[in-house]
Amino acid sequence: MENRMTQNGQSQNGQSQAEQAEREALLAKLVGFFDEAEDASLEGRLHAERDRDYYDGRQWTATEEDALSRRGQAPIVVNRIKPKVDYLLGLERQSRTDPRCFPRNPADEGAAKAATEAIRFVLDDNGFDQVRSQVFEHMLVEGSGFAEVVAARRGTQTRVTISPIGWDRAFVDPHARRRDLEDARYRGQVIWMDLAEAQAKYPNHLELLDSAYTEAESGTYDDKPSRWADRRRRRVRVVECWYKEGSQVFQAVFCRGGILKGPTASPYRDDEGNPEDPYVCAAAFVARDGERYGAVRQMIGIQDEINKRRSKALHLLSVRQVRAEKGAVEDVARARRELARPDGWLETVPGFELEILPTGDMATAQFQLLTEAKNEIDAVGAGAAQITGAEGASGRAIQLLQQGARMELGPLLDTLRAWQTRAYRKAWGRIRQFWTEVRWVRVTNDERSLAWVGLNIPVTRAAQLVDEFGEIPPELIGDPSLDDVVAHQNHVAELDVDIIVGDVPDTASVRQEEFQTLARLAEGGVPIPPEALVEASSLRGRERILELMRGPAPDPTDAAMLQRELIRAEIAERTARAAKTAAEAARINAGLQMPGTADLPADTGLIG
Repeated sequence: MENRMTQNGQSQNGQSQAEQAEREALLAKLVGFFDEAEDASLEGRLHAERDRDYYDGRQWTATEEDALSRRGQAPIVVNRIKPKVDYLLGLERQSRTDPRCFPRNPADEGAAKAATEAIRFVLDDNGFDQVRSQVFEHMLVEGSGFAEVVAARRGTQTRVTISPIGWDRAFVDPHARRRDLEDARYRGQVIWMDLAEAQAKYPNHLELLDSAYTEAESGTYDDKPSRWADRRRRRVRVVECWYKEGSQVFQAVFCRGGILKGPTASPYRDDEGNPEDPYVCAAAFVARDGERYGAVRQMIGIQDEINKRRSKALHLLSVRQVRAEKGAVEDVARARRELARPDGWLETVPGFELEILPTGDMATAQFQLLTEAKNEIDAVGAGAAQITGAEGASGRAIQLLQQGARMELGPLLDTLRAWQTRAYRKAWGRIRQFWTEVRWVRVTNDERSLAWVGLNIPVTRAAQLVDEFGEIPPELIGDPSLDDVVAHQNHVAELDVDIIVGDVPDTASVRQEEFQTLARLAEGGVPIPPEALVEASSLRGRERILELMRGPAPDPTDAAMLQRELIRAEIAERTARAAKTAAEAARINAGLQMPGTADLPADTGLIG
């Protein structure tokens, strides 16, 4: 709907003709982005929808089912795709990891722990494990998974949110070729909203929304009813698009009628301070023409063969082919029904030939080809033999087969790990940018021994002096400057330079990781006291266990008596040593007074 212009060249909403023309040009560009992505991905989206149907067990088209019904053949589905995908999803759940930040300098060890706990807090707050599993499922089935990492105010604090985006709600520059889709010029998502909800959210654009609803085109883009509006429920499609202009990234929200928000510069920054959009994307595989596809795609043809050969073989076993002279039976339709029954009774006219032709050879051939097709699909991806091991194989052989299966799945799992690391980094970027207030993060799930890590904790001059000298110098006591904030402990905005992000096995907290490290060292023969293992654990009643291990505390009166006994023993020992020394001296003196020795010459050497 065009805005009418006043005599002074201003539109009804206060925009000049030049501004209005600029907005219309921008809207045309944004709509062009979306239409280009939709048109270029039409065939790929149809394939993705078919792949999802095959995973869900809907593997015959309506045309095929009608043809089978007329033939009297059952549309049998032997779904070999779903168990394979479910195995990969289970493997993903077993391989979940947590982020861990490592210090680049020895002095940053405490900061690294604080950063680790901050990221894990965000992940736990958003149920990141479920987000990751949903993204991986879309990668396996439809071919690509999407999520967004944004920051929003909640009360007096900023919450970092990680949300999955349905593959059928995301659109991407069709010229992107990388699996992470970071080479896309624009990326965005479609949001279907009730018209009343959209008008409440964008009250300054009521006419634009009404225009988008009343002037909608027919088509398809996944709210299923229509391309830009749903007339049955009065819903309108709102599109959020993030696009690059030079070194900048902008966000705009629009509908068919006009721009609802923006364009605004992206508030988000990456590790190097460059603007970025909030999306984290991953494609399982990318074809030469840019179409993204998942692990299901290569199994479609084999799955079709399994279904059709199984259906055909059963049909051949349940019907009869007959060669007969005309007039051999009185009622051909009744004869067909009787031949189809296992206990059918067929009467023929005497003198006319009727022969039931054997079709077992054709059924046998179909079953043989069916077996080949099953073996073929087992050899694709994580095959049944590789997962469970061949019958009669040793444990070592089964382990080697399972290792081989995991190696074959390496590219998919590597793509997932790369997506996960990018999600960690975006979450850490939002924390650094928007967590400016004081935060306390719980680092243990043990209710009896809670521990906390503080972020952005102000440090006063008094606290700094106590930390450095152990006390406040007497001459500074009463100085008002002692209350001045001179630094911040674990200031997240300053931790980016010395932090790198890696993966460790999924655990509840860093404390649990430290306990597992100690346990592995103890198993390896390192002499770690049992008390140290219990102290590092998160066992309930840990303090009581330590008390029992150490035994009862000694009685102070018993200690005093023991001290007196030790003194008496020491005195007795000294007395015995003195008596022994005196006896030895007397013996030596008696030896010097033996007869005749006093008359010997001094130079005989017997004396002295």
